[in-house]
Amino acid sequence: MEPINIDVVDVPQYIPEFLSIKYSKIPNAGLGIFANMDIPKGTFLGNYHGEMFYNKAEKANCPDNHYFFSTPNFLIDGTDVNKSNFSRFMNCCYNNDVENVLVINYKNPGKSCVFTKTNGEKVDINNYVFFYAKRNIVKNEELLFDYGEEFRRKLNINM
Repeated sequence: MEPINIDVVDVPQYIPEFLSIKYSKIPNAGLGIFANMDIPKGTFLGNYHGEMFYNKAEKANCPDNHYFFSTPNFLIDGTDVNKSNFSRFMNCCYNNDVENVLVINYKNPGKSCVFTKTNGEKVDINNYVFFYAKRNIVKNEELLFDYGEEFRRKLNINM
């Protein structure tokens, strides 16, 4: 796998040149992310970017929408386009055979993992969510990952 490009982590409105935002072919999905070229397995695609919330009270005040990434311990709200990036448009796969994005949540409880960007800014990636190509992705293919059973039930997606 390619290393994380720390210079694009936490960059609002970032999208790699090898990806684009287009309308999804999945019914009622809206926009999606598509490959502009063939992408080899293991390629770093980016991270989920937005406002981080770590406690239940903060989460409860978040709008009930579809631009967030949630785990039992935190939520990343990607609603605000000025604070998020392209990854908010990645859709849920409707079948295990089409899932092509690997999701990695870096967790190191009680410790930080600080990287220094080329501009000298320090970024602690603890609890960040990163995306990699799970398999080779062909040009014009939509990037999809499994949002989880609860979300599939909401959409009536059977896997």
